[in-house]
Order: sequence, then structure tokens, then C-alpha cells
Amino acid sequence: MPERILVTGGTGYIGSHTVVELQNEGFDVIIADDLSNTTIEVLDGIKQISGKRLAFEKFDLCDRKRTSEFFKEE
Repeated sequence: MPERILVTGGTGYIGSHTVVELQNEGFDVIIADDLSNTTIEVLDGIKQISGKRLAFEKFDLCDRKRTSEFFKEE
């Protein structure tokens, strides 16, 4: 089973390129992003480039309660 890695801001320019490279290296990637500086359509581009599906959670990491819930779930 591949290692799972969290990329915060994974739909931004640097984050999305990082996600593709991590997927290419065999990691199971999950993205957490609030989409404040990007759009959800970036996920389609990542899938098109890498050919791999990835998990995505939309929330702001400044939301302590939601962030804590996320780490309990994952």
C-alpha cells in the first residue's frame, strides 16, 4: 500500500505541480485547500496529467475544529 501524503494548497500553481510529482513517485496524495486563490477545475488537470485519481478536501486550515476533524478522519 502506498504511503499517503497531505499537500496543503495542492490546487495552487506550486502545489499542483508537487502533487503530480508525488503521484509519479507512487504516493497516495490527498489535497486540503480552501480554493481561495484557485479553482476546483485544477483537479481535472492533475488527473489528466497523472492519470491518477486523488482525494480532495475543501477547508481552511485556520479552522482549527475542521482541521482537527480532518486529521482524526485521515
